[in-house]
Amino acid sequence: MLAFMRKYAYSWGIRIILGLIIAIFAFWGVGTGFFATVHPVASVNHRQILADQVDSQAERLRARMQQIYGDNAQLVLKGINLREQALEMLIEQQLVDIEAHRIGLHISAAVLEQDIASQPVFQVNGHFDFRTYEEVLRNNRLEPAEYEALQRTALLAQTLQKMVNAGVQVSDIEARREFDLRNQQIALSYFEIPYDHFAAAIHPTPQQIQQYYRDHGEEFREPEQVKIEYVNYDPMKLAAATPLREVDIQSYYGDNQKTLFTHPEQVRVRHILIEVPKDASAADKAVAKRKAEGLLDQIKHGADFSRLAKENSGDIATRESGGELGFFGRGQMIKPFEDAAFALQPGQYAIVETQYGFHVIQLEAKTPAHMDTLAQARPAIVAALKQKNGAEIAKRSISQDLPAALGGKNLDQLAQKRGLETVTTPLFAADQHLPGLGDNPSLIREVFAMRKGDVRVITGGAAPMLVKLIDRNPAHIPPLNQIEARVSDTYVRSVATTQAGAQAHTLLAKIKNVTDFKPVATQNGFEVYTTPEFPRSSRSVPGIGDFPEVTDAAALIPKVPGVIAQPMEHDGNYYLFMLASRSLPTDQEWAAAASKFKPQMLEANRAQAWGSFLQELKAHADITIDPNQIGASQTSSSM
Repeated sequence: MLAFMRKYAYSWGIRIILGLIIAIFAFWGVGTGFFATVHPVASVNHRQILADQVDSQAERLRARMQQIYGDNAQLVLKGINLREQALEMLIEQQLVDIEAHRIGLHISAAVLEQDIASQPVFQVNGHFDFRTYEEVLRNNRLEPAEYEALQRTALLAQTLQKMVNAGVQVSDIEARREFDLRNQQIALSYFEIPYDHFAAAIHPTPQQIQQYYRDHGEEFREPEQVKIEYVNYDPMKLAAATPLREVDIQSYYGDNQKTLFTHPEQVRVRHILIEVPKDASAADKAVAKRKAEGLLDQIKHGADFSRLAKENSGDIATRESGGELGFFGRGQMIKPFEDAAFALQPGQYAIVETQYGFHVIQLEAKTPAHMDTLAQARPAIVAALKQKNGAEIAKRSISQDLPAALGGKNLDQLAQKRGLETVTTPLFAADQHLPGLGDNPSLIREVFAMRKGDVRVITGGAAPMLVKLIDRNPAHIPPLNQIEARVSDTYVRSVATTQAGAQAHTLLAKIKNVTDFKPVATQNGFEVYTTPEFPRSSRSVPGIGDFPEVTDAAALIPKVPGVIAQPMEHDGNYYLFMLASRSLPTDQEWAAAASKFKPQMLEANRAQAWGSFLQELKAHADITIDPNQIGASQTSSSM
């Protein structure tokens, strides 16, 4: 959605970026761990990080993901361990705070007050309003002192980061060199010496297979596997039988009218961007404006807006969707674009000039500012309250069921009592995906640390689980008689690959200069292929696949054409390569891109410098982490 133009409105950004708004659908709730909220999870230079701090930070992350990804949030969250991410952030916060105080940085009360007062979410008619401030914090279960401490830490980090970034600069020469490196196009000629040319003639004896098995046994090691039985304490299932009180629904609606159920005026827009460099001459601007006017004239005479956007727009983020920007409110686009869009009525067009060039815009729809009625908000409120109530029931139920399971009670009986199901998995390895479990690193880490018969409560996923380890197969190398065919095939491929490599070296020695490349290939029965030009930075060779060794080697060839002076192996096959052509971006291309590329490179370099700075702080800090406190309760017993 016009990534380089949208400057997320502070009224929403404060909910997402500053960690102020905590997700309404948060599973555990802010400030509450599962069993032991005050247990230290980690320490940084003897400063403790407690379980409830990790839980609170994890919920802030969940809130951000919900706001950013909407309906797709759960899909994205499956691949993320929120508690691990939260702990990493808290460790970095402690490191930054310690370093800031070490060098004497300080955020005064006046600076903190000014920063908070400047946040639009706390303002009424453009001015800070203390009642609004208290209301927003109260609705999100934050005390003023807690929020102010968080904001002071954030300002300290910003100040320290500015100090680190101040020493990072990018010269015009550095930027041009990097631009050329990223955007150079190359073409390669190559021929393949496949291992299967040699495989058919290799017939290993039983003795050779046995010897290969003895020498390479680790190649055939089977990983450790476990089998578990578990009950998933799904909050929505547990809450299904508990009716909601109408007074709770109305109270939720009243408490959250302003933050959740009030919607500003929005417009839905398409656009076509005709880019104009910042340093463009008046003549170049005039050419771009005439092009925009020509496109608008075509649209008014019936041309398809979407087709023209795909063919002409300089906004790569929206070009393929026909210039579609979707709905946005005030404060989410740069001012000239926003003013023009909100001045239109559905079906109307306009041309507007911004710092990026000229935009042909079409207003597709407009929705007035409005507040959801209780009836409109009811489905979301019911879902939120059921999730909240279900989470509380899940906590209570699993804390009651764990002692029973540790005492020998069957998980099936416990599940049936709650209206839940018991699932028994097949044996699985740590890198296997199991349907129904998603990507849950906490679960994998915990079950592989358990002993047969252990029962544990494991969190870290969408719901807590009661898990019992049923069986374990240790890592092992199967006996030869079980895998003889596999060992034989591996032996044949290994020998054939070695022979292919030997021939590749022999043929490379015959290529004295580039004119020998094709004759040497054809005389030995190999066909030479030449790729189309492709970006060297892609690190992938057309027709072969991912092959970064080749694209890296191509960058070192001083003269074109030129032979890469070593054979390259890929998936058992060997290749000889020649750099056939190399083209760099033109001065005109650099001139058009420089105004954007240099700031982007500076931003990337500064981000890298900040990351390196944090790693340096970590390397010199005394950091201890209790792995048993990340993602799971550790109550356990062998049975």
